[in-house]
Amino acid sequence: MTSRERVLRALNHEEPDRVPIDFGGPMTTIEAQGYDRLKEHLGTATPTEVFSRAHVKPDEQVLKIFSVDTRYVYFNVPEPWNPNKYLDNTYVDDWGVTFKMPKGSYYYDPVAYPLENATVDDLNRHSWPSKVSEENAKRWSEEAKHLFEETEFSIIADATGWGIFEEAWGLRGFQRFLVDLYKNRVFVEALLDKILETQLSRFNAYLDAIGRYVDVVIVSDDLGMQTGPIIAPKMYREIIKPRHRELFKFIKTRTGAKLFLHTCGAIQPFISDLVDVGVEILNPIQVSAKGMDDTAAFKKEYGHDLVLWGGGCDTQDVLPHGTPRDVRNEVKRRIRDLAPGGGFVFAGVHNIQPDVPPENVVALYKAALEFGDYPIYTT
Repeated sequence: MTSRERVLRALNHEEPDRVPIDFGGPMTTIEAQGYDRLKEHLGTATPTEVFSRAHVKPDEQVLKIFSVDTRYVYFNVPEPWNPNKYLDNTYVDDWGVTFKMPKGSYYYDPVAYPLENATVDDLNRHSWPSKVSEENAKRWSEEAKHLFEETEFSIIADATGWGIFEEAWGLRGFQRFLVDLYKNRVFVEALLDKILETQLSRFNAYLDAIGRYVDVVIVSDDLGMQTGPIIAPKMYREIIKPRHRELFKFIKTRTGAKLFLHTCGAIQPFISDLVDVGVEILNPIQVSAKGMDDTAAFKKEYGHDLVLWGGGCDTQDVLPHGTPRDVRNEVKRRIRDLAPGGGFVFAGVHNIQPDVPPENVVALYKAALEFGDYPIYTT
């Protein structure tokens, strides 16, 4: 069975020969610092490339070592990893949000927001990003066509940026936007509509170039925290859900690919709404979040409606702090919970972080192969 066939069977809630393995996407990759240690451990010497900050585009040698079934058409142009790229550890993204990495940290935090003090009238004067160009369209199309015609891997379309909800608080500031939801609804609605309009334009160009080739399209919009929803489900249904519905419906008119939503945290209160607006694949299945650890129950409740992509190993505790044996046992448990009946693609819970020992990364993918053959034995 080819990788493409394997993934497509899983996406159709059928059991392939083994659980498909994903590694290298915007939410399923590894950070550059950890990747360099992993390559040293594996004895590979290819240059490290990143497609966003320190998010790695894994090279073919590593992907083949781990029997990865997916390949990505990245929205951004991958480039050589340069840890000193940003002066003062600060950069501005294409939406105009300023990020800074604090001393001693691996991560960039948003620190300045271009629409923090904006009014509704200011939104029309703001410079909204596109990345829609003939050059990008040509690159996307050529990469997708090559993967479709010359390889047997499943082809995944990248996210075009943060989701509608995330981008709103990125532009406005998290605290300010949450206050706006209650006190400045007119502005919130206008801001969300501008973000939706921009995302529709980006997806239109992106999927015009690759929609005929891809199996999955990713959208990212975090709705959960470690302990529960970021906003009340009622407010989601009133404000965010209608715009999710419009975006997802549009994406489905541009491609026959399945719609993959990445949304972190304790998101169970939103799942019926996400299915209602057209989500077909749910990621990352954050097993360490409140109410998400019982993956057997999660599969039983939601596995008929959703393909579960992720949940293969807790990346907050077990993967960075456990032993290879701990990782192996964790993977064994999650596969036995999530894989029976198909509808499961293996990946860790979000990107592999810089502090994860390379031995644990190897144990992760070795265990996925060891326990992923169908039929899945649950005893």
